[in-house]
Amino acid sequence: MGAAATEIIARAVIRRNGHLLLATQRTKTWSFLPGGHVEPGERVEPALIREIKEELGTEATITKFLGVVEHGYIEDDSTHHELNFVFEVDLADSEPTSQEAHLKFHWCPIDDLADSDMRPSTLKDALLAPADEQTPFWHAWAS
Repeated sequence: MGAAATEIIARAVIRRNGHLLLATQRTKTWSFLPGGHVEPGERVEPALIREIKEELGTEATITKFLGVVEHGYIEDDSTHHELNFVFEVDLADSEPTSQEAHLKFHWCPIDDLADSDMRPSTLKDALLAPADEQTPFWHAWAS
């Protein structure tokens, strides 16, 4: 295995009535925050707005920078390294629906987040931290 290229990911924390919007690939069992890859030369915040529009078919407004989580994992014998830039986001549509066949979305009660298989787990931990420790956060990859 060679060295992994670093991927830049923009992620959205979308809350509603004590719930957090999570995404799941239809072929996987674990969840993640909506958002996606920042294209080469693209700025992070416009990339997140673009990803939300592509995934959920709605306009979004970034309201707050929350932090960054560095993450690494091995999948299919390939090493992956990513920097997840995380923002609080408001949606124009209160009932967004998946616009992409490979993704499904669900509202996870915040009280159930600790027991969920949301990845990366360090990002989940950051979201579950006491309010005075939440933002801005930086979690380095503990390889």
